Amino acid sequence: MKGTVFAVALNHRSQINFWHEAFNEAPYKKPPKTPIWFIKPRNTLIHSGDVIPYPVGETVQSGATLALLIGKTARKVSVQDAEQYIAGYALANEVSLPEASFYRPAIKAKCRDGFCPIGQMIKTNAVKSLDIVTEINGQEVDCWSTQDLVRSATELLSALSEFATLKEGDAILLGTPHQRVTLHPADKVTVKAKGFPDLENRVGLAGGQA
Repeated sequence: MKGTVFAVALNHRSQINFWHEAFNEAPYKKPPKTPIWFIKPRNTLIHSGDVIPYPVGETVQSGATLALLIGKTARKVSVQDAEQYIAGYALANEVSLPEASFYRPAIKAKCRDGFCPIGQMIKTNAVKSLDIVTEINGQEVDCWSTQDLVRSATELLSALSEFATLKEGDAILLGTPHQRVTLHPADKVTVKAKGFPDLENRVGLAGGQA
């Protein structure tokens, strides 16, 4: 990874369903019409085999997902043309502390060291009906399908490129379900999907203060 990692909240139907009542409350009083974006900065990026730091005194949650990797400069790209700007996809884990709201994803929850493992990229466009599996210590604990995403990979690329010029090496995390998997120190968390190399990370206590 050599670029910026963009991520999107509220892009899984289970999140929309869970926050349905909250969307109608003040100050917004309606669901968001456009994607809710946030960034996983460079300090969050680690690879398969690296350790996810576990901040003492916090609750840490795994968010298995798929990362879209940008292959060339993209600006104001249509949905129909978006695939030609995609270099490939990789498994990813949008690790986070629990959140009380998705309208403004919190830096403290999203941007901690090691909170964005990204695996090896493969060239494919067969991601519209892909099962994303999470295993903890060898046992399957979660499985969701990309069929349940609100916006597809190409729709997200188009929406983001409308206001941000995307460069080769940038990535877009496609979203996670509302229900996340809680991690504990010494856990081995593995993200799997058919045709992709496994993304595997150990969880270890972070040094210093949380």
